[in-house]
Amino acid sequence: MSTFPDGTDTAPSARIVNLLELAEADPTQEELEEFLRDPAPDVRRTALSVLSESAEDWAQASPVFAAALTDEDRAVRVAATKLVRELSEVLVPGPEFDAALRRATGHRDAVVRIEAIDALWRHRLTTVEELRGLLADPDVAVRCEVVLGFVSLDALDALDRAGHDPEPAVRLAVTRGLGSVGDPRGAALLIRLAGDPEFLVRAAALSAMAHTGCSEDAALIATTALSDEAWEVRQGGANALSAAAPDERGTAALAEALADPNLDVRKAAVKALGAWLPSRPAIRPALEAALSDVDADVRAHARMSLTA
Repeated sequence: MSTFPDGTDTAPSARIVNLLELAEADPTQEELEEFLRDPAPDVRRTALSVLSESAEDWAQASPVFAAALTDEDRAVRVAATKLVRELSEVLVPGPEFDAALRRATGHRDAVVRIEAIDALWRHRLTTVEELRGLLADPDVAVRCEVVLGFVSLDALDALDRAGHDPEPAVRLAVTRGLGSVGDPRGAALLIRLAGDPEFLVRAAALSAMAHTGCSEDAALIATTALSDEAWEVRQGGANALSAAAPDERGTAALAEALADPNLDVRKAAVKALGAWLPSRPAIRPALEAALSDVDADVRAHARMSLTA
């Protein structure tokens, strides 16, 4: 076991003990510097945790957490990714912080790249053009994070490009993102994705139409979706129709969906019919029949629609 010239134990475990003792006295960042630069990964990781609890000047501390994203040790990087996300409300952007995040977007560890991109868009530090470049990342999860960045910037054109990604997970992120943005201009892309070969993408695209609006063309697709083999797609079709203009074909399909074997489909159908009831009183008998559904949620939604 090695020691400093004054006899102090230099084993990492001893350094951690010293660090934890210091933590009880609310150390300053300057007092933690030697631990943050310690050659032992466990010491550096512990020092990050202590700093997260004791920091007072977040403008000074923020770059430390961002820089730790590219630490040579994986355990330190994992700790840094968690802290950067947990501390997002208090971290303060600045030149060093921003630069450290951008370095991390090129790191070999995909988890680091994801967290760096997340921090960039959450702190409003990125642009659509920068994110476009990151959309070429080989990792699917990273590209999904880029999509969230596009959503945060309401970048519909960029989302359209991402909607052609070969991976279903990315296209799924796009459909959910379009629903979050809720811009009617995204409806055309949703109509295309409603025909996606992956059923979860189709379902999400249909559900998103409830937020962007459901045009006549979209309503035809949604009505057809009520007979899809996948219950998720049938549910999405009913969700979409809740934002469509009532018509005879849709009414009949939704009324039939009230007998669907899947609870979530029936629930979506009764909600859609409830949205149409004010302009189509003839829907009332179908909703009254739903009052005897075996599920309490379906009965409750039917009752609310009838008494609204």
